[in-house]
Amino acid sequence: MYKVDDITVLIATKDRVDEIERAIQSSINQSLKVNIVVLDDSSEINIKEKLEDKFKDKPIKWMRSSAPSGVAGARNKLVEGSEGSIMVFLDDDAYFTDKYSLENIIKKFSTSDEIAGMAFKIILRQNDDGLQIPFNRLKRFLNKNIHNEESDVSYYVGAGHVLLRETFEKVGGYDSELFYGLEELDISSEIIKEDKKIIYFPQVQVIHEPKKSVVDKKNKLKDEAYYSIRNRIWVSYKHLPAMYLVVHLTVWGSFYFLKSLLKFQLGKFFIATFEGFKKLNSKDRKPFNSSALKYLKRNNGRLWY
Repeated sequence: MYKVDDITVLIATKDRVDEIERAIQSSINQSLKVNIVVLDDSSEINIKEKLEDKFKDKPIKWMRSSAPSGVAGARNKLVEGSEGSIMVFLDDDAYFTDKYSLENIIKKFSTSDEIAGMAFKIILRQNDDGLQIPFNRLKRFLNKNIHNEESDVSYYVGAGHVLLRETFEKVGGYDSELFYGLEELDISSEIIKEDKKIIYFPQVQVIHEPKKSVVDKKNKLKDEAYYSIRNRIWVSYKHLPAMYLVVHLTVWGSFYFLKSLLKFQLGKFFIATFEGFKKLNSKDRKPFNSSALKYLKRNNGRLWY
C-alpha cells in the first residue's frame, strides 16, 4: 500500500513561464499535498526567479540545466533529483483537470505489483479537439468508448504518465541519446520486457495544449523530423525481432522518404538515416522474448509498423 510520501510530480520546462506556472498550480491544487520537482532545461530566462515568490512555502524543488538535455535527458535528471516510488511526469504545457488525480494514482498502484507504467486520458486542448491516447484509429473506430475504459496497453503518451521508480531504474531510465522523440515507446518496450504492465487509466485526465517544439531552434537540421527518422531506427533495432524489424523499418522508411520528398527535405532524410545506422553498434539489442510478444499482440503493440 503506497502512501503520500511515495508519490512525486516531475515537470521539465524550457522557456515557458505561463505554461509551467499552470502545470505547477494544477499539481498544488490536488487533494494530496505531494512534492513537486521542476527542471528548467536551460531556458533563456530563469524559471525559478520568475516563479519562486509565487510558490513560496510550497513543496517545490527547483533544478536547472546548464545545457539542453532533451526530453529523455530532462526526465532522467528529474528522477535523479527526486525521491518517491511513484513518479508522475507532467509536460509543462499540460495540467490536471481533477483534484483527485494523484489520490487515484496511489490507489491504483496499490492494487497490483504488476503495474510499472500508467497512461492518462489526455485531452488535446480545452475545446476537446481530440484525444492523445495509446490506441490506434481502428481500435477507436471499433470501440467508440475505448477512451473511457481502463485496459492494459503497450505504450503511453508522454504529456502525462506515471512510471514506477524501481522498474525505471532497473531498465536504466530513458535513453538520453534519443534526445527528442520515441523515448516513451523505447522505455515502454523495456518495461514490457521486465514482465510488467502499462495500463491506460482514464480516471486521471490532463489537458494538453502543445506549443511549438523547443527542440534546438538554432539547428535547422536537427529538428523533429530528423529525430523521428534517426530514433525510429534505433528504437526498432533495440527491441524488434528480425522478422518484425525488417518490415517495420521498410514501412517507416518509405513513409519518411515520401514525406521528406514532398517537403523537399531529402537531404535531411538521408543524413538522419545514415546517422541512425552508423551508431547501431552502440545500441544494446535485446529483442522481445515470447512473453513480451504475447503481451504486445494482446495490447496493440507496435510490431509490424
